Amino acid sequence: MKQILKKLWMIESQIRGHIRVSRFFWFRVPFIGRPISMILDRLMLVCYGVDMMSSSIDVKRLSISHPNGILLGGNGVVSSGRVAVMAGVSLVARSPSDPTYLERHKTRSVFRFGDNVVIGAGSVVVGPIDICDNVIIGAMSLVNKSISEPGIYVGVPVRRVKDQASDEWVQSGDAKEH
Repeated sequence: MKQILKKLWMIESQIRGHIRVSRFFWFRVPFIGRPISMILDRLMLVCYGVDMMSSSIDVKRLSISHPNGILLGGNGVVSSGRVAVMAGVSLVARSPSDPTYLERHKTRSVFRFGDNVVIGAGSVVVGPIDICDNVIIGAMSLVNKSISEPGIYVGVPVRRVKDQASDEWVQSGDAKEH
């Protein structure tokens, strides 16, 4: 019982639950499901400061522990692994007329992340973009091209400063789940 109450109290669990409910309405409830999903997503912005369309978020284990000023939008965030997003992160499109953007926007996969991806506070990720497994992006960084090698990246634009990235940010969330 204590574990259940703890999960209900934690913001990360609330956000993940909200995304599941909103996606359920969007994809499974005919006629009124999409308007309900959009209303639920606006409530996420009001309650937590996370601007997104849940229908375009397809991440196995999304962690948003400090939700404030986060823009995930409706372009499509996809990952089969664990992704941690810190406060003030923005995922934005390079240009609404870019052919690659338009193609990936149709499939809701403008942002493709691997497993163990951490995006630091205040960072901006400009898509369409792919980020491989085991990447940490430092705070206040600008990611304007795909990252294909694991490591720690910082700066404007980002550059790799270390070859190996730990999984402590995404692992700590896993420990909370068990």
